[in-house]
Amino acid sequence: MFLDTRQTKQDDKNSRPKPRLGRRESEPHSDEINYLYDVLSSNFPKDRVLWDLHHYFTIAGELIDIVFDISYFKDFQLPFRISSYNAQKYGNRVPTMAINILSASTFKNDLGIILEQCQRLKIPVYVMFSDHLQAPSYVKAPMLKIYYLEGNQYHTAETRDICCREGEEPAPSKLIDVLPDVLPFKFGIMERNERYLKDTVSPLYFLALVDRVTGKLLLTRRQKAEKRADEEKRRADEEKRRADELQKKLEMLEKGQWSDKQQTR
Repeated sequence: MFLDTRQTKQDDKNSRPKPRLGRRESEPHSDEINYLYDVLSSNFPKDRVLWDLHHYFTIAGELIDIVFDISYFKDFQLPFRISSYNAQKYGNRVPTMAINILSASTFKNDLGIILEQCQRLKIPVYVMFSDHLQAPSYVKAPMLKIYYLEGNQYHTAETRDICCREGEEPAPSKLIDVLPDVLPFKFGIMERNERYLKDTVSPLYFLALVDRVTGKLLLTRRQKAEKRADEEKRRADEEKRRADELQKKLEMLEKGQWSDKQQTR
């Protein structure tokens, strides 16, 4: 099992993630979590997506509390909403994929102890994404790092390359593809149209999920609705164009017939 903690030593060996204060870290952090939850839950209704919840697991008799920004359970459904996820209530099931969006106050835990706990739990895919951080350099946005389990060994895939800008189609060569038999999508970094202001103005990024079959970007509910509206408008415009052409042909035909009748008188 591969544990990468070289850059994320804890000041205190017994440190644990501090409890959250019940608020988002920043607007970009909130945007990213909302975006991912929307994309996953709207495109995979037979799967279960949780966001910003405490997850409780037991490892060797020890109760572990992990907060994931997003957890994705493939082929799993719950008929109700929950305040936290206790694995013991659900057959000790772990997420198919867990995602943490790095923030200034949590990135050391996300890259350190939470990574170690994910590997102890054998979560198939653990994703860390830096969407707006300006420092330190090793987590400066954009940064996408994925740990994935094949057999009994964890492997790492990482990129800082942008696959597209918001509103564009993703470049296949810029995507990360892991566990094709498990995940129905690939990963990429999409540059947003909006910018982030802290000490300076800097770019913002979304973690893009790309359909494995079509190569198209997976859309949010709003984007799907806008796309349907655009398609309906195009169909309506096309029908109107055809109707106008038919009307012109009928008018021309009527004028031709009237002219012939005049000449026979």
